[in-house]
Amino acid sequence: MRSEFSVAVSNWTVAGTNLQYTVAGPGSRRIEDDAPEVKFQGNWTEARGNYSGGSIQSAATPGSQVSCTYLAQSAHSLYLGTRRADSGAQITASVDGSSSQAINLQLAGEDVLARIPLGQFPAGANTITLTHTGAAGTYFYFDFLEIAVPALTLPTFPTNPSTTLATDWDTSHSLALAPERTAWLIQTLGFQGRANHYAGALWFYELYQPGMVYASATVQFAGTPEWSTLTQIALGATVLTHQNLIGDTTASIATCFALLINTGSTGVWAQANGATLTITARAMGSAGNTITLTVTTNSTQFTAQTSSAALAGGMDGLPEGPDGTPWRTDLNSSPRLNRAARDWNRGFLGALKSYGIDAAVSFSMELQHGDDSLTTAIAQRYPDGAPTWVNTPALQTNFGPTSTAFWQQVYLDMADVMAEAGIVPYLQFGEVQWWYFAAASGMPFYDDYAKSAFQNAYGQAMQVIPSQNSAPGSFPNECAFLPGLIGQFTDTIMAFVRESHPNARFEVLYPPDVNDTPLNQIINLPRNSWTPAKLNCFKTENFTFTGNRDLNNALASIELPMSMGFARSQASHLVGISDHTTPWEKEWNLSFGQGVESVVLFALDQFCLIGYNPSFGTGSARALYMGG
Repeated sequence: MRSEFSVAVSNWTVAGTNLQYTVAGPGSRRIEDDAPEVKFQGNWTEARGNYSGGSIQSAATPGSQVSCTYLAQSAHSLYLGTRRADSGAQITASVDGSSSQAINLQLAGEDVLARIPLGQFPAGANTITLTHTGAAGTYFYFDFLEIAVPALTLPTFPTNPSTTLATDWDTSHSLALAPERTAWLIQTLGFQGRANHYAGALWFYELYQPGMVYASATVQFAGTPEWSTLTQIALGATVLTHQNLIGDTTASIATCFALLINTGSTGVWAQANGATLTITARAMGSAGNTITLTVTTNSTQFTAQTSSAALAGGMDGLPEGPDGTPWRTDLNSSPRLNRAARDWNRGFLGALKSYGIDAAVSFSMELQHGDDSLTTAIAQRYPDGAPTWVNTPALQTNFGPTSTAFWQQVYLDMADVMAEAGIVPYLQFGEVQWWYFAAASGMPFYDDYAKSAFQNAYGQAMQVIPSQNSAPGSFPNECAFLPGLIGQFTDTIMAFVRESHPNARFEVLYPPDVNDTPLNQIINLPRNSWTPAKLNCFKTENFTFTGNRDLNNALASIELPMSMGFARSQASHLVGISDHTTPWEKEWNLSFGQGVESVVLFALDQFCLIGYNPSFGTGSARALYMGG
């Protein structure tokens, strides 16, 4: 039986010294890995991504060195931006020829970006030298040097009323941070546009393990307990003892041990039914079979018989999916959203509301722990029957009745959370699509529901469409039918949510780049359902166009909602910013040039990790000044 609990902590205070935070204030700056004053010796390799300034350098050869001479106008703290990992190297740091400071970048089982203090230094010129002193094949990553001049107040950034930074509950900038802090980051950086929050594909739902059985054993008490003798149960090395009392019976002894076990044990739980005590492992599956069980009554007239010498019958869940995990999404839990997802999102949305920021919450068709079995019937499938797993990693779900029943409750649960946070529900169909690309056997349109519905509609089997590049004219019935399933799916969800929240708002997030074939442009765009009358907003995104520096296609993407009859106030655009060398800022400008309601920069974590300037609309798209 699944249950929830909460812990309330009240009347707490923070005491002691060092309560005052400081931040990098005026005069602070970062020197990135590609700055001209940074000099490398040895073999270094550049990588691009979510690093400060968008790039990082690495060396795996002992003796490799990086040095930098810089000028500081005032006393400051100096930090090294680096990466700690299982393969991290030993390095030394020396400032102005002083004795070397040893730093160990090895962190077992981890891979994290780190900001390591190197010391306090006076104003003037300083030279820092960092040397790889570890074993060959261990890595020294150099991301930046930060000259931080302490200040007590944050800088004030200009307000951007129609731009926001996207958030994603699958990433650490949401999942690992307090929701109020994430909302505060967005507000403090000046972004007041309608928030775009992806509730994720990995963790928002309840889980269960089909086929998993907990190990258990019974103890059958019989006879008459002898007063003052000791009855003992040993679970592994833990011995529980009861001194028999006057009036004890077999049933009271069983109840006593159930209470003892449930009060003090975390590895097992117990229940009594008359003279029978049942002990069940909390360890899942076969792990519970290792818990041994013995009972001693120290009596001949009072006996206890165990069902086995150890808890037994524990069975592991059935592995499934590319990773062979036994966990599955619980399609029938009520509510569908787990407690962590509900609480975090309620806190986040409530904090945004307090800042006067509206928000939309998004779901896609992806489930990391989706059940891909034929009997569960939620997977999109290729013509050969293989389920559609995408590299999130997640199962791409279909538009059949079982999938629809799950997702409509998900959207309603989130609408409830938004209403509790004081926000009129605004829900996004985030890439609610057939998967865009074919496998060896063809496109992923061939789940049993889709095949049966097509057969009933046209009196024939659906043709196999081999590729996203296939000519639509060869498949007229399929091209008429497939977008209708998406439209039916979104229409059903909107109607279901509005039964409880008549004022609920909806938008779609549609990607023209991955749909940039004649076939996909038809089957993934249900024009009869995605209309200005049904939707509050039509939002586009095009990471591929941005990455390819293709502003012509990006502009066409921005203009798509208007070409479908949406007013400019019903249009929005999402821009990828993960590569600082792309013209994402020009795409942002193009969006507002078309008069859209809002622009979303994807995402908060990239914006912070790369270190973009919140004043990007008036200057360089890449930040070197670190003011906070």
